[in-house]
Amino acid sequence: MFNKNVCSLMMVCLGSVSLAACDSIDGSSDDDSDSVAYVQFYNASADSTATSLVLDDYQYTDVEFGDAMPRYGYDTGSVDMEIYGLDEYEDTVSIYSQTIILSNEANHLYVLYGDYVSPELLDIEYDRSDMDDINDDEDSDDSKMQVLVANVTSEDNAYDAYISLDSDSYQDATMIGSINYGGYTSELMLNTDEYIIYLTEQGTDNVVYTTDSMSLTSETVYKFVLRNSFGSGDLKITLDSVDSTSTPVTYTNIDSTADFRVFNGLEDTTLDIDVVSKLESHYLKDITPFTTSEYSQTGFNDYGVTVTNAETSEVILDNVLVTFNQDDIRTLLLYRDDTVKGMVIEHDLRPRAYEYNVDVANLSQDYDDVIVYFVSSTETIESAQYTIENLDFEEQDSLVMPQDDYEINVVYESDNGTQTLLYQSDLISFDGDTNYSFVLTQDSQSQFGYTLHQL
Repeated sequence: MFNKNVCSLMMVCLGSVSLAACDSIDGSSDDDSDSVAYVQFYNASADSTATSLVLDDYQYTDVEFGDAMPRYGYDTGSVDMEIYGLDEYEDTVSIYSQTIILSNEANHLYVLYGDYVSPELLDIEYDRSDMDDINDDEDSDDSKMQVLVANVTSEDNAYDAYISLDSDSYQDATMIGSINYGGYTSELMLNTDEYIIYLTEQGTDNVVYTTDSMSLTSETVYKFVLRNSFGSGDLKITLDSVDSTSTPVTYTNIDSTADFRVFNGLEDTTLDIDVVSKLESHYLKDITPFTTSEYSQTGFNDYGVTVTNAETSEVILDNVLVTFNQDDIRTLLLYRDDTVKGMVIEHDLRPRAYEYNVDVANLSQDYDDVIVYFVSSTETIESAQYTIENLDFEEQDSLVMPQDDYEINVVYESDNGTQTLLYQSDLISFDGDTNYSFVLTQDSQSQFGYTLHQL
């Protein structure tokens, strides 16, 4: 049985018979065991809660969507494997289980994917022995690494993956392999260097995805996992590089677009908005107070934003700089301080099982350090479990909370402890397929003089 004291959930690398190694980025091991396998876990189930790998009742640390645990050594033989997650009551449950066989020197990356309610597990088994032999050879002048690509996006997506030096083009690229949904390529060994990966529609030269330059300079196996994303555009996929460490690197398609919209937080002014770059322009007309425009899709670029009073044609904000990056989904918030200003809120549109991401921005210039309480039907402000605290004017914050009905209370507490209720909502049902974004503004027509607007 595994000695749980050997390596804590904080991933302290100490070593034991069962936990053979806590690998560094190069995946090397000082273990002298005659029989050891290597395991790693990556969470690609987009609507999942945090999940964890469990081997023979030993639970590794939780892994959020798009994240991974490090590569670890483990005893060979028959192993009972489970994946733990949370249910709708935030209780730990087993969402996947099977008995696996771990062979000596085998390397496994277990990828959880698909619907969290009924997930699948992809076992990526790869061989690094030839690479390690070359890198251990003192007579070799080459420094080697390996790449492979897995596809856990959707059943409709199949691609061919290519790789080239970042100084070359697609025409010079080497094919890594062809990947259907739920599959992965063989490992390809290359010199350590700077590279670009390309994805084409399977069987064609139609490039649909191109990464930025990637520094693949460690002597390790880079497991590139093609997973779902929830940004702009139609493709909605992204590529994560999983090496032997716990933090994948995400490579967005360099040709992705961005989506943006505008919220008019000026109580008494209808706005016209010009969003202009050297390559394209967008003109949004007649945005009335406390309303949000429809999303516009645009190329990634730096834009100048000019805001005009729609009734008087007076320019009230001139050519303020706003940047939209690849795959961004953002809302430009316009509000008044001494002058008209703008700030950007970036949205997380990933659907989640049983929980929601909530963003709140404070555009009320009269109050700093406000507290936003999300009060369920069994709570009061004093007992509320979910809060956003110390939210200053022109600041934004977010939290993840379980699906439920909440009353939102916005409170300011003075230095002497006196609490002022700035806003109180009706009971709101947090359910459906979307996350939530709110903006606090002054509003002379509301009961308290302030309103929390849902974007």
